[in-house]
Amino acid sequence: MQLKTLNRRAQQRYATFVNTLDMVAEVLGEVDKLIDRYDDKAMSESWTIASQDELKAFRTKAFDELDRLRTLGKKHEAELVSRDWRF
Repeated sequence: MQLKTLNRRAQQRYATFVNTLDMVAEVLGEVDKLIDRYDDKAMSESWTIASQDELKAFRTKAFDELDRLRTLGKKHEAELVSRDWRF
């Protein structure tokens, strides 16, 4: 009985993990629109702000890290859904 409860909870946590990765990917997809609207020249000279190219590089790095995390989660899916998660 307790094993089934743990397994169900682990499956729910894995599903939450995957759904969260999907939501983050969706938000990162929207970042392109903001980067395209960003004007390097409109900012005050007293502030140092990243350029559009730097922002695109940050977004690309974030997507790469998200894909790496998704791949790692998929690789260990069987283990993650079979036992309780430790934090």
